Amino acid sequence: MLGLFRKRKRAAREPFDLLALPLLHWSRDDAWTLRDAVEGTLILGATGSGKTSGSGRLIARTMLSCGFGGLVLTAKADERALWEGYCRDTNRLDDLVVFGPGEPHRFNFLDHEMTRKGSGAGLTENVVNLLSTVLEVAERQSAGGGGRDDEGYWKRALRQLCRNVVDLLALGRGRIAVPDLYRVVVSAPTSAEQVCSDGWKQGSECFRWLSEADKRDKTPRERADFEIVADYWLREFPSLSDKTRSVIVSTFTSLVDVLNRGLLRELFCGETTVTPEAVQDGKIILIDLPVKEFGEVGQFAQVLWKYAFQRSIERRNVLQNPRPAFLWADEAQHFLTSYDFQFQATCRSSWVATVLLSQNYSNFVAALGGNEKGRVETDSLLANLNTKVFHGNSDPVTNEWASRLIGRTLQFRASGNHSHAADDQVSALLGLDWVRENGTTSGGFSEVMEAEVEPREFTRLRTGGLPSWIVDGIVFQNGKVFNASGRSWLPVQFNQKS
Repeated sequence: MLGLFRKRKRAAREPFDLLALPLLHWSRDDAWTLRDAVEGTLILGATGSGKTSGSGRLIARTMLSCGFGGLVLTAKADERALWEGYCRDTNRLDDLVVFGPGEPHRFNFLDHEMTRKGSGAGLTENVVNLLSTVLEVAERQSAGGGGRDDEGYWKRALRQLCRNVVDLLALGRGRIAVPDLYRVVVSAPTSAEQVCSDGWKQGSECFRWLSEADKRDKTPRERADFEIVADYWLREFPSLSDKTRSVIVSTFTSLVDVLNRGLLRELFCGETTVTPEAVQDGKIILIDLPVKEFGEVGQFAQVLWKYAFQRSIERRNVLQNPRPAFLWADEAQHFLTSYDFQFQATCRSSWVATVLLSQNYSNFVAALGGNEKGRVETDSLLANLNTKVFHGNSDPVTNEWASRLIGRTLQFRASGNHSHAADDQVSALLGLDWVRENGTTSGGFSEVMEAEVEPREFTRLRTGGLPSWIVDGIVFQNGKVFNASGRSWLPVQFNQKS
């Protein structure tokens, strides 16, 4: 099947026929197709439940064997070795691209967005959205929400500053890098007097690029944009109160600070050698900056890659390039952003198989803010992952959620009753109820709605290891009735050794 997606001309004529291709079988009579894969997959199970070595391993190796390209996000230090093993076993090791410390690859994400192909390339708002995605993760790490009445103003003010600094560099220099963004903002004028100062003009990166942009030939649209940019930096920004301006600048510089130094500066501010578009040619890009090892640095890097990949893959035309792609995130709660539920709602048409693994439902809610908004975003995201695999779990919230998801059915309950005369003490003492002449017996059946899979059943699933190396899972697919069970769910055994 690996060669199938390389035959682009043949596939392009009838691309949607490929969606019916079976990728693996849950049972002898139940296939998991390409259509199922691109509708998203969620794998939940407690630590040690076998989710990675059971269903996760099966799905990963299957997609590699079938020629998928993909982006792999890492949370644990051993995941690189794990995926190297997967690629070696499926003859895909030559397609593996490792991005991380000690590797030759670089990705200038801002410059890539400005210079990529496509009619939407170079749009300032797209670059601002990239920066805002990192800001969202940074805010979640530090503040945990904010909640101020004027929070909306500060976000709008920050985005306004981002737009104007991005536009200034695009018009004046023609390319964008994080160090330049920082230097422009910290050298911007802070008063009307400074705007007229020769000393400020001589040492200011902000003034330097304003002058360069003013000299360059511009289209009518660029001239209009330059007027807005010049007014912002020479009039509006200096006239802000010191307190307001300092809050906006501090928020911005704290955002780019982590990207402007050390490892992230080295990886994201040089000349680009690999981009998310490589996935469309069958590359498997593994971001070797595991969160457990690199902390926030690893998290920021992988969120940037994920967002850039999501936007890139959404733009492609599957008629011209039908190769499926996957987005793989074990410990997925570390990499969530509010854009994920929007992406998952539409990515099926781009043939992207999202696979998210985590311990429990509450991880997603906590990662998205822990409030009602986070719960709504979690429900929206998980509802659009149509294949769900549940492994052993002791979390009652997750087990109740899984049970409700599978649903209830009308079930029969039998009931019976026997009564006897109060004075028949001898029979009662001997336990001979059936000989009581004055007794009455009744029985019946009732219909009740009961859970098809009770929450306690998820605590009884096998977790692999000795002696059997078998991992139990319950597979649920929305809108599907499994032939082997006659229901929308199916118990499946995964062999860790096969």
